[in-house]
Amino acid sequence: MKTTAAGLLILAASAPTSLAFVRPHPHVVSTAKGILAATSDTALHAGVSVDDLKGARDVIDEIIDKNECGPILVRLAWHDSGTFDKDIDDEWPAAGGADGSIRFDPEIKHGANAGLKIALNLLKPVKKKYPSVSYADIFQMGSA
Repeated sequence: MKTTAAGLLILAASAPTSLAFVRPHPHVVSTAKGILAATSDTALHAGVSVDDLKGARDVIDEIIDKNECGPILVRLAWHDSGTFDKDIDDEWPAAGGADGSIRFDPEIKHGANAGLKIALNLLKPVKKKYPSVSYADIFQMGSA
């Protein structure tokens, strides 16, 4: 069975319409249409459609099929999420996590992230074609 980025779409499609369970956050506003955030493209924001997510998924699947790069994309997502620190009490995104920050210095230059710039470059066309989809989402879809 082929692993694809469809898992996130299933979660998005099955998400409840009520967001009452979501912890309040000063940078995130829940609305009847979804979640809005007034932060960078590493965060959730309005304007990401299901069609954009499906399109990004399809492009990522093509990249994986063409380049046989699934393992390095899993590693990219893992290392991006690996910055999470449960001991940081500050609001998100200060505690790190799967936020797309791995593409910035000094994180990408950390020794443990050697070679991951290759994965970043493989996924740049996805961001270019679907700018409303965050890098965080693209990285995680690439690993799904």
